[in-house]
Amino acid sequence: MANDTLSSYIGSGFWVTVFCIIIFFAVVGNVLTLLAIIASRQLSSMISNQFIFSLAISDLLVGLSVPYHMCFYLVHSFGESKDRCLLRFVLISFGCSSSILNLFVVATDRYSAVVHPLRYNRCMTRGTSLFLASLVWIFSLSLSTVLIYWNSWNKETCDVNIIPSVYFTFVLTPLFILIWGIMLLIYIKIWREASRHAKRIRSATNLHNSNSINDTKSIQVVMLTLGCFSICWMPYFIVTTYFRITSQSIQFSLSYEIAFTMAVCNSGMNPVIYAWKNSSFREAFWCLLTCHSPNKATKKTNYITNHVPSSKKSSMTNETERGHDNVVAQIDIDVEMNRQNHKDYDEHECSVSTEMTTVHAATWS
Repeated sequence: MANDTLSSYIGSGFWVTVFCIIIFFAVVGNVLTLLAIIASRQLSSMISNQFIFSLAISDLLVGLSVPYHMCFYLVHSFGESKDRCLLRFVLISFGCSSSILNLFVVATDRYSAVVHPLRYNRCMTRGTSLFLASLVWIFSLSLSTVLIYWNSWNKETCDVNIIPSVYFTFVLTPLFILIWGIMLLIYIKIWREASRHAKRIRSATNLHNSNSINDTKSIQVVMLTLGCFSICWMPYFIVTTYFRITSQSIQFSLSYEIAFTMAVCNSGMNPVIYAWKNSSFREAFWCLLTCHSPNKATKKTNYITNHVPSSKKSSMTNETERGHDNVVAQIDIDVEMNRQNHKDYDEHECSVSTEMTTVHAATWS
């Protein structure tokens, strides 16, 4: 009787509305991100944006898999088939695992660009980015398809308990904790490195009045990026682990559905965190929504990770003409060249912005 009540609530109009909102933001946001990168020559030329492109695909898959997940609550007999039940968790596992791994790759890409800019520009080619993105998808596919050959299917319930306890306890959960821990260390390192470079820039340009603004913005970025990921995914693993320890069924469990919904919400937040807060993406989105070509935009390029792309054309001279120097790389090059004239920085409004190493504070608003 209790299960029937919870099932009725979870399949109610309110819950369907919540899922529809998630689907809308996940699909629209990520489709706009994909179209912006494809249609804009400036955005597509940035190697770092290839990781954003891969992340948008995985988040789009998560959004598209939610309607199938809803069918198990709207049609009670839908979970009685083994194939349909397995497909439910294969689809959502594939989308979510690829999303988490792409978030990890984006964090690693930012870390390399900020901490080792010169080496990054030499090593991070388009072929390297495609190789890393391919590894993410291959690994995600391997993790999700394990359930087809190794599962705990029974005709009574179609819930997350179909995932073998050994696989969940000793593979999925440790892998998530490891990725979360590494991302935490990476973003702490990025924040410290960006703050250190910001102090060097302010010392060279006498922009001491921007100290508090820049440092506050750096903290906001770290909290936004890692905070959203943690808030969305931690409850899911905690709730799932609890149900496994207590050997309870999670079918029609309200606490599980809330945790699952929060995890799926992360796929709708990623376009906001990684793309919408970037003015170049916002301008491209506006052009697409108003049926104009993003290539006709007059605003100068701003990179999603705000480092100079790995290209021979990306010399210091060209970047100075564009008004977007790679601050970190420029400083290190100046040190190697016996401290070239610092007047090159005077033309710019230096700040550690949402992407940690950008030069235009007005870009992020």
